[in-house]
Amino acid sequence: MSNELNNGSNGRTNRSVPARVAEAIQRVIAEDGLKPGDQIPSQRVLATTLGASRSSVREGISMLETLGIVRVEVGRGIFIAVPDKSTPGENWRFPHSYSLREVYQFRKAVEPAALALAAPHFRQTDLAAMRAYALALGTAGNAGNAVSAAEQDSLFHDLIYARCGNRIFQALQAQMRGAIQGSQWAPMVIIEKVKDTAREHLLIVDALEKRDVRTACAALEDHIDAAAKRCNITLAPE
Repeated sequence: MSNELNNGSNGRTNRSVPARVAEAIQRVIAEDGLKPGDQIPSQRVLATTLGASRSSVREGISMLETLGIVRVEVGRGIFIAVPDKSTPGENWRFPHSYSLREVYQFRKAVEPAALALAAPHFRQTDLAAMRAYALALGTAGNAGNAVSAAEQDSLFHDLIYARCGNRIFQALQAQMRGAIQGSQWAPMVIIEKVKDTAREHLLIVDALEKRDVRTACAALEDHIDAAAKRCNITLAPE
């Protein structure tokens, strides 16, 4: 199992640690025949079973919790969530630091600016990758695979920062990575809405392929607004 976690499943490389571990934990759940409401093995046991570090297991559990697949009860353990009982944003992991609304506000202010800087640096291979991520996101949503959908979403947005050429933006994204990813994944609790996210990503790619940076940035703003609304959050000034 540790080799699979190191190299990605099904031959895919450069996959995120949370996604690899989350999928591995899902396999443990399936193999053990666990059902909603059942307790899953502890982080210590999972780390041993999967041949992964405790920190990697924590990341995977956090991803599954944000996606509404498991729930963590302090002092009791980790349990498989009851389907359709979670609402977007319910499992927000940073309530004592900043609200989900604040993170969406941050993203709406910063991410389109990063995209405007990145656009001139996108190669055809980058645009092809972004389109592939968007299509794979839709496919994962249709298959009900929230973990895969979340990973494809992160890959799409990460590429914007990777190509923006501004180290301050990149440092901010790295510092806020957990919260940013949490805001990307929170709406995926409603898996049938993932197709909307995929469609919004494709609108961004369509504009970038036409070298229409203004439209691409506007589409990204609309996408962040829509993601917030899926969590019942309005970003208009109060």
